[in-house]
Order: sequence, then C-alpha cells, then structure tokens
Amino acid sequence: MRSLALSFVLLTLPSAISCVSDEADKGEEEELDLLSTDSKADSFRAPTWHGEAAFGVPHDAVLQDDERHHAWWFDLSGEAQVDMTTTYTVRGQRRTDTVLYFYKQLPNGNWGSYIARNDDYGNTTYSQIKRTLGAGRYRVLVKGHTASTEGKFRLNVTCVGQGCQPAAPSNACLFGTTYGELLENPNLGISQRITITAANLDQFDARLQSRIVRAVQESSHTDVTTAAEALSRVDQEEINYNVIIDSSGRRTYTVFEYGAGDNSYGAVFDHFTDEMATAIHDGDLYECNVTPKTCLLPETWYEMRQDPAYPQVSRTVVTNAADLTGVTAEQALKTFQQSYDDVTTVAEGLERVDQNEVNVYVFKHAASGALFDVIEFGAGDTSVGSIFFKGTANRAAQMRDQDIQSCRYFAD
Repeated sequence: MRSLALSFVLLTLPSAISCVSDEADKGEEEELDLLSTDSKADSFRAPTWHGEAAFGVPHDAVLQDDERHHAWWFDLSGEAQVDMTTTYTVRGQRRTDTVLYFYKQLPNGNWGSYIARNDDYGNTTYSQIKRTLGAGRYRVLVKGHTASTEGKFRLNVTCVGQGCQPAAPSNACLFGTTYGELLENPNLGISQRITITAANLDQFDARLQSRIVRAVQESSHTDVTTAAEALSRVDQEEINYNVIIDSSGRRTYTVFEYGAGDNSYGAVFDHFTDEMATAIHDGDLYECNVTPKTCLLPETWYEMRQDPAYPQVSRTVVTNAADLTGVTAEQALKTFQQSYDDVTTVAEGLERVDQNEVNVYVFKHAASGALFDVIEFGAGDTSVGSIFFKGTANRAAQMRDQDIQSCRYFAD
C-alpha cells in the first residue's frame, strides 16, 4: 500500500507542476496603455455595448480583433449580493483567457476608475468577481488577457437580495414622493449642501436668487419679491440649498427647502434652466414633472467625437458673425450665453471666445438616425457648447468642461 501511494504521488506531481508553470508564464496583461497614469482610471471609453445584463440570463460574446472590449450594465435598487463570472459558451470549447473589470457609475454620470478586477479564478483562465453592493448603476467590462486573445465567452450575472428588484416605475417622480425621500434616494447624488442665510446670500447670483423667491412663494408667502425678503419670512431665516445629480439621466437639479410654520416647503429646479421640476408642500413633492431617464448621448465631448455610434456628418469653423444665420445663429447665441450671460449678439459672443472662432458640427446617432447640431468653442482652454436637435433651438444637452450634461435625449 505504501508503494502504491508513493507511485500515485510521483505520477500526479509533474502534471500539477506543469499547470502552475503555465499560469506563471502567461505574462503580463496587455493593453494597459488604455489606462491613464492612475493605474485604476481605466474607463475603456469605447467598448462594444450589449445593454443591460439581466440577472440569471447567459450573455454570450466573442473577443475578436475589432471587438476586444465588451460591456454590460445593471441597476440595483438597494443592497444585494452579485456574482459576475465568465465561462465557456459551449462545453468543450477552447478556453478564452478573459479579464473582468467592474465599475460603479459616479454622480456625474461617468464611470471613472474600476472598483474591482479579476483575471483568473480557480484553476481556469476565466474571471469572477463577487461583491455585496448598494443601490446604483454598475458596469461589467470583459477584455482578453492579451490584445491578440480571441474566442467566445459567456458572462453570467446572478443577484441575491432586495436590491435585485427593479426600482420605482419609470413614470414615477425621479425624486420620490417626499423631500426626505429625495435626500435619501440611492439613484441620486448630492454634490453640494449649503445653508443660505443673510450672511451668505450675496454669494448667489441673480438667477439663483430668483429661484429663492419662487421657492418661498410656494408657501403662504406669495407676496415676496426679493431673495432678502423671502429669506426674512421663513423659519429661522435660513434655506437649505442642495445640488442633486441624476447620473443615469445626466441631469443636475438645485433644491431650495425651508420651514414655514414648522412645515417643509420649497422647490426643485433644473440646474441649467429656470424650469421648476417639482414643488415641496408640507414635505410632499407636488406636481413633479421629472421621471427617471437614461441619457443616450456619450458622457463627454471627447467620447462623442470618437464614438462610432455618433459619426460626424460635417464640421464648419466660423470666425465671422455674418456666417451664422437663421437657426444656427440662434443656437450660437444660446450657447454663448451659457458662458457669458451678458452677451446679446452673435458678434459679441465671437469676441469673447478663444481664438474668436466657433465650431459648428452635425452628428448622427447611427442607431436611430437622429441628427444633432453642435455649437462648440473654447472658453479658457476648455470646451463649452450645446447639442441641439437638428434644425431647432431645442437643446439635447449642454457641454461644460468636456462633460455632456443637462441631457434631453433619452432611451425612451
């Protein structure tokens, strides 16, 4: 018996050593040049998108020369345990050496740095990440270990917990039903909190002060006409000011809330316009006109110019105000006023922008055929602009410091 046991060890040991050696010799992961100088800031900006990764449903894809990065997203409405695993699509196929990256969407709508990564798990060349997660939108990205890695693979995403259930219906108010729900909404981010008092009121420009007046008029103080007067009429003479980010819809809102007779009142406004999204009456959100949306536009101006889903149709560089006429002139003036609210003519706008020139583009959304006019210029060495629905002065989005915000072009 002792001799047989020794023979078994001697027969199996070389095979085990060979397996370990193969794994150790496979080399470093390639295409890391896609990362920035921060080794985790690897947004992999133009993967092949496959849409939502439904839980418990296999998602098959193929790594090939022109599709080396594949991505899916999923939403959680609360805490859940999620398992993301790559494997073979057909039993017996040659193994595909995958690397899995995992992201959570940031409050500004960007993906930013990966929060987890896995190359091989177990004794396989496939990948696996298991995490307990909170509410939010997440992205799973699969690439090959090398730039030349090709082959089929399957992504399985399983979810256990209450957060696996869908969030509120799409026709529900984006913010919830009460002011308290708005502040605690897991699908929204709060980027700024300020208590407005007489001491700091002058820090708010005319546009924001006008919103203070309108917010206070939502209570019984309908006769106030100035921000200072409005502030003097509310409880403790202070107003809570919050900036709210809707990352999925790429939208930003400002919230003004105060006490009036020990009850909560106020209003929520689109951050970049004067449109009121909802009012706050006795703590409840009243006549909300904003529903959850998913913006279809790329996250940044850089991505839009690189994204094959949005091919560029044309580009014109304009330096003479006379060359901007009709709807294009109206689009340009609106875009100039986005940065310079005292500009009243196109000629004045051209005088204020970098190099005194503006770029006029036309882009197409390949999937839907929708066309967009884009007005873009430099303002202090950063890109600023507007994206309009073709031939109109109706904005599809605004561009600020390269970021595409205030989206109006949605999945539905």
